[in-house]
Amino acid sequence: MVLVLSCLLSAPVLADDFPGEVYELGAFERFEASGVSYFAGRLAVVDDTLNSLFLFDARGRSLETLDAEHLPSQRAKFEDVAFHLESKTFFAVGSHEGWTEEALRQLSVLLEFRLADISAIDEDSVRRLPLWEGFDKLGLWKPKGMKVEGLAVDASGETLYVGLREPADRARVYSVSLASLRRGEPELSLVLEFDAGSADETAYCISALTWEPTHEGLLIATSTEEEASHRFLGNRLWFAPLSSPDGREGSDADVVLLWDRFDVGMKAEGLALGAGKLFIVYDNDQDDTGIPSRLRVVPLDAILRKIDPSSPFATNVP
Repeated sequence: MVLVLSCLLSAPVLADDFPGEVYELGAFERFEASGVSYFAGRLAVVDDTLNSLFLFDARGRSLETLDAEHLPSQRAKFEDVAFHLESKTFFAVGSHEGWTEEALRQLSVLLEFRLADISAIDEDSVRRLPLWEGFDKLGLWKPKGMKVEGLAVDASGETLYVGLREPADRARVYSVSLASLRRGEPELSLVLEFDAGSADETAYCISALTWEPTHEGLLIATSTEEEASHRFLGNRLWFAPLSSPDGREGSDADVVLLWDRFDVGMKAEGLALGAGKLFIVYDNDQDDTGIPSRLRVVPLDAILRKIDPSSPFATNVP
């Protein structure tokens, strides 16, 4: 089933109508937040320049930096991290991009792991999953062929959703069963494809996913970046249902643009739900822009009200 939807170097301009508070992700001289998940009252954040897992509180204050011997020794360019609550399992995905075959192999990483406790990765749980093989079967896994920038796991813990930032002609999300990945025989299915639009002729591209359990679908962030100038022209937040209350599969008519062109001057790169909040992290390419990574904390009821004005806000909220 495929859903089809048609539809700065200066200081950031925070959206007046976008709810919530904005915090700086502190305690680091340089940090590029590229993905986030929520667990046990904490935020687990990945940086696309380092292979560690960084823990923050809900106001962006640094708590721990977690490493493990079994994490990749070379840069994996992690672009998102997802967490499945019931199994207490994390999934971290590299960009799967590269200008050469060597770079492509280095950045084509999908890791599964758990924590031994609140402040340590269980070394024995770290496992590589061959996501790249599924994209290879589709003809996308090749130099300059693709770029991953979104990862989500559904409530059952059986399915991963992978968002592609590139190819940039359309926004695309693929699904893959964890059982097939663990067998080493991944089969990917295109479940969502849409034109995310543009801002000043710069395309909105997928930069983050998270599973929304109340309405059984994906929250999707799309962002913009002028490559030459590193100007960020705004972000969009979408909801795509992957099932409906009457049991039918979602359709293109159900896809909702929740907020348009918010937080100009920052690039949304991570989404997570927890404690009745939506957490958005921004990788602002600090080396090029001078703008540090930031965190926006949004009341979840504001998001659910956009999806469905009659939504029972407390139902199934993690």
